[in-house]
Amino acid sequence: MTRKRFGIVVLTLVLCIAAVSAADQVLEQADALYRQDKLEEAKAMLLTALSSKTSAPDKADVLWRLSRIVLNIGDELDAEGASKDTLFATYEEAQSYAEQAISLHPLAEAYQWRASSVGRWGETKGPLNALGKAEPMRKDLAVVINDFNDLNNSEVWYVLGQLYFQLPGWPISFGNLDTAISYTRKALDTVPSDEQFPGHYKALAEMLWKRDWSASKRNSEIAKIQKQWDKNANKSALERHEYYEGSKGTGAKPFYTNKTLKEMSDREEALILVNYAISEYPKWPFHSRGDVRALDDLQKLLTEYR
Repeated sequence: MTRKRFGIVVLTLVLCIAAVSAADQVLEQADALYRQDKLEEAKAMLLTALSSKTSAPDKADVLWRLSRIVLNIGDELDAEGASKDTLFATYEEAQSYAEQAISLHPLAEAYQWRASSVGRWGETKGPLNALGKAEPMRKDLAVVINDFNDLNNSEVWYVLGQLYFQLPGWPISFGNLDTAISYTRKALDTVPSDEQFPGHYKALAEMLWKRDWSASKRNSEIAKIQKQWDKNANKSALERHEYYEGSKGTGAKPFYTNKTLKEMSDREEALILVNYAISEYPKWPFHSRGDVRALDDLQKLLTEYR
């Protein structure tokens, strides 16, 4: 190879690397705006980025982020009292972005945000429509957990927990309080170190308060759940995690308390969760509008549980 040709090859490689780096920076900036609760700015940046993408994987990376952003915009519109028609259109837009991503280049995040968008649409439409969306949601979330082996996705476990908590049980649907608690314990155990997610604590506290097992009942029942966890070792990750509450035995200590599971009643743990979440809240440098609402809900629970 001549020096001139070698120089052209090197220059081409440098330009390609620079282009990839610039694209990555755009996504990183959009993610940063999302974490800063600057949703409209993030959406505008991603729409601009989408118009410049050519490959299916690159487009999918932008599209699932658009789904996430638009869903969160919908949540803010809901909190502001927007009409149902506005909310339907917003959540349908979020679902559409996720479905475009799946059709181009399936990614775990695309299935995750399609499930969440479908769930929000169903919640807005009403109980009967929410029931109709439950199974498609569960299938999408199962893809994330089982097919993509994404076992540390705290938000997916949280959504699964809410799904099983809010749905009626058999024979109407598959709602199950114990399963909801297991999935939500997993959600708390997989919260990223750079996130807070106060709503996760609220969710588990509400579930435990409703179940209301005594310490002695927990000791016996969680031991049974542990046996099911061991027995289902060869099942799918989603099926096995129905028994996650028993995965570490009755002597396990959740990270938010010095007490073991068998030393607390459900309602004692619920109160510990609420107090812990409230005490941790000021330690974080930034709080989204959703975080602020979650703190308000936690403070209301504290008053109710005392």
